[in-house]
Amino acid sequence: MGLFGNLRPDKIYPDVTHITARALEGLGVKALMLDIDGTLMPTRADGLHDAVLGWLDDMKQAGIGLFILSNSRRVWRVEALGKQLGLKWVAKARKPRRTGFAEGVAALCLAPSEVGMVGDQTFTDVWGANRSGCVALLVETTDNKLIQHYLRRPFETPFRREKRKK
Repeated sequence: MGLFGNLRPDKIYPDVTHITARALEGLGVKALMLDIDGTLMPTRADGLHDAVLGWLDDMKQAGIGLFILSNSRRVWRVEALGKQLGLKWVAKARKPRRTGFAEGVAALCLAPSEVGMVGDQTFTDVWGANRSGCVALLVETTDNKLIQHYLRRPFETPFRREKRKK
C-alpha cells in the first residue's frame, strides 16, 4: 500500500462511543490502542466524560483489550489516566513511527491485524496504524477549538474516507 493508501482509515466514527464490540468483531479486532488527546477527551480537559467511561467499561466487559498510545509529552497525564483506567500505556509514542505501535501490540499479545488504533488524526494515528499492520479507526476530534485542528483539516480532508474493500 502506498503513502496515500496508508492515510485512509478502515472505518470512521463520530466519536469513540459509536464503536461497538460487534463492529470490532466484524473487523477481526480483539483489542484497541487508544489515543487520548482529541480522541478520548479534549486536550485541555481534566478527565473523561461519563459516556466515554461507560464505553470503556462496555469494551472491557465485551473482552476487548485496551491500551493507551499517546504522543503526549505530558507523561504524568498519560500515566494518571492509565492508572485510573487500569490500562498499560505508552507516552511520547512518536506516532506514526512503528515503535510505539509495536510496543502496544506486544503488550496486548496479539497480531497487529487483531489490534485497532483509535485516534482523531490522519497523519499520526491512521498512518501509524496502517504502517504497523493494525486496523485504523478514525474518530472526529474532540478538539474543535484548537488552532491546529483548523490548520491540518484541509490536508486531511482528501483522506477522510474509508478504505475501499478488496
